[in-house]
Amino acid sequence: MISYILAENLKHKGTFLKKLLVIMPITLILLSLFLMPSYFTTNSYNWWYVIIMPATFALIPAMIDRRESRKLNYRAVFPLNIKLEKLWVSKIITALIYMSIAAIIHMLGVYIFQFLIGEQLTPNYGFSTLLFASFLLIITNIWQIPLCFFLAKKFGFIASIAVNAVLGLGAGILLSDGAFWIYCPYSWGIRLMIPVMHILPSGILIEASNPMVSNTSLLIPCILSICLFTLLTMISAKWFSNQEVK
Repeated sequence: MISYILAENLKHKGTFLKKLLVIMPITLILLSLFLMPSYFTTNSYNWWYVIIMPATFALIPAMIDRRESRKLNYRAVFPLNIKLEKLWVSKIITALIYMSIAAIIHMLGVYIFQFLIGEQLTPNYGFSTLLFASFLLIITNIWQIPLCFFLAKKFGFIASIAVNAVLGLGAGILLSDGAFWIYCPYSWGIRLMIPVMHILPSGILIEASNPMVSNTSLLIPCILSICLFTLLTMISAKWFSNQEVK
């Protein structure tokens, strides 16, 4: 499997996709810095998981798939003596690594810049809190990767991005502070930022005494996301292995 992942990563050497892993988080950080420096840390994270992360989770798999299908539509892959399930899984793992890199760059950027700014109207967060928040955001959103790969392969580049971004921005935000948030996977990461960072989906800070802080489980959404990720990966890998060159 490692050789598959290394080969997949090599395909994207020098491509815009890898530059995007730096451009998206840094652009957001600079935007937060110049627009509202007094609320820099809060906005940098809120805008990240509400707007940029859903788009990024859709964009990375779509761009990886497009690299393979744009010219040859996988014709260079299907005839090879390789296991298509492993190829599909390697693409998913590569996308997960790329997304984690983008999240780490975002986290480190926020941590460094908040000290350069100094005092804010909202509290500065410690390194462990920012790291834990970013970790939770990755774990609770990993299920989107196999889904976006399937959408990209089945319906195309634009459809994959549009569907995931719209659902993430729509259902994710609308349901995350309601009673039914646990039933909407797009709400899991947004909801967990309430007890971890005390930030509502709207970007407003709340007190630790707010019922949503104590009534939100950190473990259940993570377990559900990992299970959904595994299920979608297995189903989509099986589906991909049955594809034929068209």
